Amino acid sequence: MLALLCLLVPGGCKKDAAPPYILPVSVTRNHLRITVDPRVELVSIIQYLSSYRKLMTTADFAYRAEVDRHFAKHRGHEAVAMYEEMVETGFRFSSPANFALSLTDGLYLDESVLLGDHVLWGGGGREQLVNFCRALRDFSLKSKFSDFYAAHEDYYRENIYRVAELLGDWDYVGELQDYFGLKYRSFSIIPVSLYGGGGGFGPHVERADSVDAYCVLIPFDSETQGNIPMYGTKSVFKLLLRHEFSHSFVNRVTDMYKEEAMKHQALLNPIQAEMDALEYGSWLTCLNEHLVRAVTTRLAWADSQAEGRKALAREVEAGFAYTEILVEALKEYEKNRAQYPDFISFYPRLLEALGQ
Repeated sequence: MLALLCLLVPGGCKKDAAPPYILPVSVTRNHLRITVDPRVELVSIIQYLSSYRKLMTTADFAYRAEVDRHFAKHRGHEAVAMYEEMVETGFRFSSPANFALSLTDGLYLDESVLLGDHVLWGGGGREQLVNFCRALRDFSLKSKFSDFYAAHEDYYRENIYRVAELLGDWDYVGELQDYFGLKYRSFSIIPVSLYGGGGGFGPHVERADSVDAYCVLIPFDSETQGNIPMYGTKSVFKLLLRHEFSHSFVNRVTDMYKEEAMKHQALLNPIQAEMDALEYGSWLTCLNEHLVRAVTTRLAWADSQAEGRKALAREVEAGFAYTEILVEALKEYEKNRAQYPDFISFYPRLLEALGQ
C-alpha cells in the first residue's frame, strides 16, 4: 500500500534533492581562514533579491550585475518570499549569515549546532527554519547556484587575496585567545560582496565541544574600485577584526550570565536614544557592544597609549557612555590573570563595576 501511494501521489514519498557539493574558495593566513562560503553567498543572494534593502550594496560593479542577470528570474521564488516574511520577525543583520553557517553543506540544519536565540526566534522558530532550508535547496537547484559559484571562482579568489593583503603579519587569533583565555576550534573571515555600508559582524557557531568564530566582512560601497569590493585601510581592518571576533567571545559569556546582566538593564535608559539610532536598542545588545568596545580599547592601548586614548575617545563620542568604566575594570583583569584565568571568571566583576 505504501509503495502504491508513492506511485499515485505526486512527490508523495520523494525526498527533495540535495544540491551538489560546492568546494569553497579559501586561503589560510596567520591561522585565519579567508573564504567565500557558498552557504553564506547563497543566502546573501536571497537577501539581495528581496525587497528588504538594509545591509545590501549600493555600489555598481560587475559581480552585482552578473547576479542580476543570472538570478533575476528567481525573484519570485519561495525562498525570497519566506525571507521577506522572516525579516518581520527579526531575521535581520547578522542572523541570516549566522543561520547559513549553521547549515550542512547540503543546506540542512546541522543538528550538532546550538542555534542562538536571535537566529532561532528571529527566524520564526525551528520549524520555520527547516522550511526555509527546504526552500533554499530548491532555489539552489533551480537557479543553478553551483554553476554560478564555479563560474566566479576567480573573482572570489581575487576578493580573498585583497582581504589577505590587509592582514599583514598580525596574529589576531593568538592575541584574542590569550586575552579572553578561551580556545576556539577555528577563526574565519568571510567577505560578502553583496553586502554594503562597511564594517562587519561577528557570528559564532557553537557545538557541545567546540566553537567556530567568524568575521563577516561588509565592503565600503564608496571605496569599491573596479570589480573588487574594498574593506578599508589596514588600520581600519585591524580595528574591525578585533571588534568582530571579540563578539564571538563576549556574546557567549553574556549568555552565560544573562540573568545577572538583566539586573542592570536600567542603565540603558539614559542612552536609549543613542543606542536606538545605532540599532543596539535592547539591553543585552547594548551591553555586548560596550564590552567589546572596552576590550578593543584595551587592545589598542597595548599597541600604544596614544592609540588607546584615541580608541576610548572614539567610543565615548559615539555614545557608548559606559566604556570608560569597563576599561578601568579590565585593567584589574589584566593584572590578575592568575585569579581570573579567563573572561568567564571575570565577567561578574564587570557587572559589579557597572552596578557601582
